[in-house]
Amino acid sequence: MQDVPGTHVVLEAEAEDNGTEAADDKEFHAFFDEVLKKMPVKSAGVILGALDQTKAQAEKVLGTSKERYEGIFDEFLVGVDPEVRKKSYTTIHAATLTAAIIGLSPIPFSDAILLVPVQTVMMSRLHKLFGRSWSESIGWTISKELVVVGFGRSIVGNLIKFIPGVGTLAGAAINGVVASGITATLGWVTVKMLNEGEDIFDNVLTFKGQFNSLYKTIQASNKKNKG
Repeated sequence: MQDVPGTHVVLEAEAEDNGTEAADDKEFHAFFDEVLKKMPVKSAGVILGALDQTKAQAEKVLGTSKERYEGIFDEFLVGVDPEVRKKSYTTIHAATLTAAIIGLSPIPFSDAILLVPVQTVMMSRLHKLFGRSWSESIGWTISKELVVVGFGRSIVGNLIKFIPGVGTLAGAAINGVVASGITATLGWVTVKMLNEGEDIFDNVLTFKGQFNSLYKTIQASNKKNKG
């Protein structure tokens, strides 16, 4: 039987895509399980109970924003080794999907602190990828301060006003778009600083400044897309 020209190339490409999807799915489940273990049992139960519905919604959120955000993050990551970048993407994708799931779960907005375990697990894995030391307690403190107090009040609270319907929802759940956007931005800022040899724990102000700068670009992109 004669081979059809290009068949092997197509099959190899499909196999590579399937392999990537399988790796991403495996990473997500491992990541998601680790995050749940760091949460209060009751909250973890609520998130797990709604997973079938929220995961599908979260994947749509990420799919919608992927192309728009990748262009922004690409400009922010000049000089990062392609292989390291690929592995970082797998970790950050698992984190953003988990964050979106939490954001879409029926949990009050006041429980935004539930995003902190997502950030700490993500940052821990990224530090390991770069061969850098990680302090769980310090990482948790920084994440809580920056994500919940700083970002939560100055950015999330403002963004909620721009998202139709969210401000009027009873219980005001964390929005999946905001949760995943914050997580992706935080993840890539972490990669950038680690790649440049900076110690995040010693440069919290720089870390926060770079986050705010990048997230303003994301926010502008979201508003432009709505317009």
